[in-house]
Amino acid sequence: MGRKAVLSRQEAIEEYILLRLRTEDIKRLGFLVEGLYDGKVRLPDDSPFSRADLKDTVRTAYYGWLATLTDDDDRAVYAFDSLFALFPERRARIIKVQVGCEVCHPVLQQFRNTVAFHNRADVTAHIKARRALIAEDASMELAFAKKDFLQLMQELTAEELERVPELPNVITSMGLSHHPAFANVFPKPGVPF
Repeated sequence: MGRKAVLSRQEAIEEYILLRLRTEDIKRLGFLVEGLYDGKVRLPDDSPFSRADLKDTVRTAYYGWLATLTDDDDRAVYAFDSLFALFPERRARIIKVQVGCEVCHPVLQQFRNTVAFHNRADVTAHIKARRALIAEDASMELAFAKKDFLQLMQELTAEELERVPELPNVITSMGLSHHPAFANVFPKPGVPF
């Protein structure tokens, strides 16, 4: 376990920004999935689909995004490379979370490749990928991996301005200072973070 690619500081910062954006999407999709499961998120009476249908769609997107954390395709951003580069003193903690996510990699990638993003035409493969995702062991591992990853990102976000002082300038130059993922970097007046 450890880094898969050695990044320059600038590359690490850019990948970290992408990871922060991805984390925000994962948090929002997770909120929707949980709200749809427990009934706290309700659809209007004139909704053209049921809550269960929407839950299934949001869950598919959620697990698809979660699968991107450990994507080892050369064209993808591997989530942990930037963390190792920017937070070297947190290496042990990062590796612990990385291992937890990597354990889920096969079932998540199968689901992503078959159902979520690439969508294979073979119905049997769809059913197999969905069943593998909800299997008791996989479900528990995914729950722990998601929780640990989000906790790690919360911890690193609290330290990021100290460890990556150039972050605000890079975010501003990319035109992302308004994005909610960076509310801690650019707090709105009167709105606590």
